[in-house]
Amino acid sequence: MTQMRTIESVPFAGDLFTALLVPGTDAMRVAEDFFGLADLFKENTRLARALTDPARSVADKQGLAERAFASHVTSASLSVVRAVVADHWRRPHDINDALEVLGILAVLNAAGARGALDQVREELFQVRYFLAHHREVRVRLSDTATGDAHERGDLASQLFAQRVSAWTMRLLRRAVGRSNHGRLLHNLRRYAQWAATMQDRLFVTVATAHPMSDAQVSRLRAILEKRYGVTVDLAISINPDLIGGFRLRAGMSAIDASLATRLGTAREAIAS
Repeated sequence: MTQMRTIESVPFAGDLFTALLVPGTDAMRVAEDFFGLADLFKENTRLARALTDPARSVADKQGLAERAFASHVTSASLSVVRAVVADHWRRPHDINDALEVLGILAVLNAAGARGALDQVREELFQVRYFLAHHREVRVRLSDTATGDAHERGDLASQLFAQRVSAWTMRLLRRAVGRSNHGRLLHNLRRYAQWAATMQDRLFVTVATAHPMSDAQVSRLRAILEKRYGVTVDLAISINPDLIGGFRLRAGMSAIDASLATRLGTAREAIAS
């Protein structure tokens, strides 16, 4: 089994991880619970307001959550929901995003329990790479005008279900259903980054104008591992529009050393 850890930067990830450790808990069932709750809270703004109302006591909100959900979700999911509604929420719709993320992390935990986090992370990158280089497909999957979430999810299944694991497919269907145009690639990258973080690894994406040699890749990985102090997973893609150089994203850090950006900066300087 792959050794996993919680992601401290994600709210309630620790509560979720603890709940999933209870013997007999089905992580994929928990994931579906949170996906369903996220959809419910998005559609039922009245319920979202009631469970995030700062004027209500924590006991009142937790009691309401139990009455509303206890017969529909697992005890593991409900234990996390109790922690979620006990928190202070400035905006009711923020709870939708928190529940969505917990669903994603539950899927990743399910994969990790089978030692498949490496596989899922690689599959997410491969799907993302394909979509980045096939704009028409990407638009069809992320444009809300091309169909509802279920229809776009079915299209994603037709394209990828025979090529990726069940965990990756569930994440992809969710990303397609919840991503507006322009956010699909971002969300897939975020999922892969969380998978790496759960293994104490850093997921780094690098876009270059030309293919890198094995020696260059090894040198870049060594530099990044020395800087960040963790094992680095590199996802490298080719983007001729960069002309030269590279663009790199590691966690919250981004480096743009592309020739295209330098030329653009130079043109702006000359124009001014």
